Amino acid sequence: MLKSKFFIIPLISVLFMCVSCEKTLVEDPQSIIAPDAFFKTEDQSRQATNGVYSHLPGIFDQTALRAVTFAGTDLFMNQGGSATVDAIQDYNFSSATEANSHAVWRVSYAAIKDANFVISRIAASSINEEVKSQLLGENKFLRALYYFILTNTFGDVPLWTDELKIEEVSSLPRTPLAEVRAQMVQDLEEAVASLPLRYDANNIGRATKGAALTLLAKVHLFNGDWQKAHDTAKQVKDGEYILLPHYADLFDPYNKSKNNQESIFEIQYKRSAETNQNFVVNSFYTWFFPTGDASGGTYAGVNFGSTILQSYPQFYPTQYMINIYEDQDERREVSLAWGFNGKEFDRGSKDDRPWFGPKFWDLTANRTASEKNFYFLRYADIIMILAEAANELGNTAEAVTYLNMIKGRAKADLLVVGGSLNQEEMREVIMEERAREFVGEFQRKWDLSRWGKLVDAIQKIAVDSEDGAKNVQPHHALFPIPYDEIVKNDKLTQNPGYN
Repeated sequence: MLKSKFFIIPLISVLFMCVSCEKTLVEDPQSIIAPDAFFKTEDQSRQATNGVYSHLPGIFDQTALRAVTFAGTDLFMNQGGSATVDAIQDYNFSSATEANSHAVWRVSYAAIKDANFVISRIAASSINEEVKSQLLGENKFLRALYYFILTNTFGDVPLWTDELKIEEVSSLPRTPLAEVRAQMVQDLEEAVASLPLRYDANNIGRATKGAALTLLAKVHLFNGDWQKAHDTAKQVKDGEYILLPHYADLFDPYNKSKNNQESIFEIQYKRSAETNQNFVVNSFYTWFFPTGDASGGTYAGVNFGSTILQSYPQFYPTQYMINIYEDQDERREVSLAWGFNGKEFDRGSKDDRPWFGPKFWDLTANRTASEKNFYFLRYADIIMILAEAANELGNTAEAVTYLNMIKGRAKADLLVVGGSLNQEEMREVIMEERAREFVGEFQRKWDLSRWGKLVDAIQKIAVDSEDGAKNVQPHHALFPIPYDEIVKNDKLTQNPGYN
């Protein structure tokens, strides 16, 4: 489990400023630390590694990543407050207009640039070999994570692992997806070999062996390498993680469930409730919280107490999402909300529809400053990877056993072991189960795209997304390479289907 408090306070140091802007070195060389003077000690190497971690809170809180993974799926509808999000939902964008995916490209590559620099410098340092190995493992895990985001968004992307100058990076062509994922696999296998199983309580947030194995299993899953996905996920299953007894235990709206025994890797946030000072915060919950009333503390007619919250509801649930839960499924009342604390809301998110539920809320927030962590990897995903891989390997009975672990925790109807479902029917069950389990966890668009099901999914929600159902095409599984990047780099090519 992730155990580190190191990136609670922003720690992108002046070291990173100097390697990102050579002009600064010339103008005021005494105000920064030259790279060659750094990485002399273990502490300096940890500080630099912390800087690579510190990109994560910004990437996951940016509007861009939410837009490209939530909008244009079969679970979320945009309220209309953002033209750029509307364009994704309606599948009415081009390489020049899709600003959200441009931001994903930009911030992910900024993180990769820093990861490459730190890996290069730590590898050449004379620090303790055991410490060096661990820090290299952490940075390689992070580099693979950032490439995971990029490849899921764009497909083929420029791959570089060296410490390069800006002008060198700006002339790199796109690398075939298979080669990028092969590098991700190599990074993660090396991380698995060098990372510890766990850390002490003072290190919540650092990558563990379990985190590297889980991301490696997901890369194999996305590659369609079912046996490797199964075998890698099985290593995690046989480890120290568990399914918490109740789905609600994972998503306590008062933030009491951070870094629990089901959590494998979380994006860490923190603010001080005592001083009301922000350390590293996000505004995620404001996109889903019920609309505030004129009277303070009251939202959609329900009093939430004295905490000063804020609501800019961006999304409402599709009818499909509302319908996929059985009444007794505990995930229903966690992911959706018709009221709070025994009182019903006096209006819905859209007409008579429920709001998104406590899974998305942070009732300890101060206006837009939330310290709600985001799950990037959790044990339930390992179980679902095992179910999907087992089914693709022809072992439907094994897939049912794993699916029933997820369904059983949620109190949903169990599947019959040895029942009548064939492999294709089981695929459909798995796809819908992932929708129930991981709604709002940055996965749905990537799942629909890798399954080749995006067009079908959007056309099935035409009652909600008429324009999206009319416009969506197979090439929308990937976003366009940013137009500005192609202008700057004539070696970049555009994804099919985009001008």
